[in-house]
Amino acid sequence: MLTSLQIENYAIIRSLKIPFHEGLTAITGETGAGKSILMGALSLILGNRADTDILFDKSRKCIVEATFDIRGLNLQPHFDQLDLDYQEETLIRREINEHGKSRAFINDTPVNLSTLKTISSSLVDIHSQHQTLMLQNAGFRLQLLDQFAQNQQLVSDYQQALHLWRTKKNDLDALKQKCEEAALKYDYNLFTINELEKAAIQPDEQSTIEQKITELTHAESIKTHLYNAANLLSEQEGNNILSMLKSVQHECQALENLGDDYASFLQRAESLYAETQDLAYEISKKSDQIEINPAMLEQLNERLDLIFSLQNKYHAHDNEELVTLLESLRQEVESYTDDREQLTETERQTAQLETEVRNLAKNVCESRKRAIPALVNAMEERLRKLGMSESKFSVILQETNDLHENGTDIATFLFSANAGVELSDMSKIASGGEMSRIMLCLKSIITDSMYLPTIIFDEIDTGISGETASKVGQMMQQLAGKHQVIAITHLPQIAARGRNHYWVFKQTIDNQTYTNIKPLNMQEREQMLATMMSGENRTETAVASARELLQSSQN
Repeated sequence: MLTSLQIENYAIIRSLKIPFHEGLTAITGETGAGKSILMGALSLILGNRADTDILFDKSRKCIVEATFDIRGLNLQPHFDQLDLDYQEETLIRREINEHGKSRAFINDTPVNLSTLKTISSSLVDIHSQHQTLMLQNAGFRLQLLDQFAQNQQLVSDYQQALHLWRTKKNDLDALKQKCEEAALKYDYNLFTINELEKAAIQPDEQSTIEQKITELTHAESIKTHLYNAANLLSEQEGNNILSMLKSVQHECQALENLGDDYASFLQRAESLYAETQDLAYEISKKSDQIEINPAMLEQLNERLDLIFSLQNKYHAHDNEELVTLLESLRQEVESYTDDREQLTETERQTAQLETEVRNLAKNVCESRKRAIPALVNAMEERLRKLGMSESKFSVILQETNDLHENGTDIATFLFSANAGVELSDMSKIASGGEMSRIMLCLKSIITDSMYLPTIIFDEIDTGISGETASKVGQMMQQLAGKHQVIAITHLPQIAARGRNHYWVFKQTIDNQTYTNIKPLNMQEREQMLATMMSGENRTETAVASARELLQSSQN
């Protein structure tokens, strides 16, 4: 059980240390006095997240420390499994520094929030008005049913298998996508190879084609100029360069024997004639080769367009890069594997895991079905004790094909408050007071089945009063016979049932408001109950009534 709670620098709490005892402890106080702040501090011990907004003094860290007596709870295996030091008096501490960084400790061993929640969830259960609203949540209803049926291990096995199946299913989806993308790329590569091979691009082809296109484009002009040049050189014409060079050669021959200078003139004239004759031959030959061919020009332009198109399509700067790309794609296609064997095996494993998950979900479902009659009987018995003698309660469990965190089931809680009224969905027809009583009954039943040492009711008495409030207090008192129960309440009928009674109040010191708490003795309890019954202007009659209520409740 929780034996003490120490709070330092939390919200408007400067420093508090609260001892707790066995049985039922009532905590009362005016609205806004800070009762919810106490629960907020305790929630840190249970692993809830926090930030710097909770710091009373922004320059100091916040510390919340709870001491638990865990003798007889058989928790040592949990501690050993988590590699924690087991102590019968266990200390759980949470620290939030001025930068919002959080640290948690169990018996002075640093732990993460997951470990903190694992241990604290075995020690304390806080039930608030918010949880009553959560009865409208299908997942929460299944969790309540599982707690009653003690399905923790079944659900844990199912959730572990569900996680493995989802992971494998994600792997399968990723592998399918990978295979599809690889197949698409393979087809694309084949198409590209076929296109490039069909084009048969050569590395130096572009420059040759461009030169040939230039020649064909200007063929007529080239041919005309070459023809004219050949005529000017050719010795076949009367007045041409070769015939003139021939005459020059003849004149130099007449001087050849007159000296070396004249002989060299002849040699140079002969050489010039031979070179000019060769030039005339080459020009004439080239002129004969030049053809005017529009069809070939069109073909070459089409070929050049194809080359430019391929270069642009495959982002190549030249033909050499196209040739390199073709070779690279050929190697990639040769090394391609479609992973079909791996895909088939992953599909088989995924299907096998899904079968296992569905079998485990079936086990959870069957266990829930077996537990429903006992839960219904226990609920109706407790509802009668709370003054709802004609009420009916039922649970409908619907199996679906969907696999979710809580199995394949959808649980609907049906309720009827009066005789002759058909059972309907509880979340749609129950009033606030009825929902509070229903949740109290569920919590009392489930707490007994889970053997939780401490249960805290945080203002769940909304919407109830009078005799019903007295019966709710009686049920809490009975629950406190097996568990430590802490009830934050506005109702005197419940507060009077407490073995101990704490009063939460605000006080102002040096213009600073603080939340404080004090235990009340019997006389102070009488005065407090009288105030709760009649307001600040309490009368002697109210005090007498409070005294009688307190005495009868304690007896």
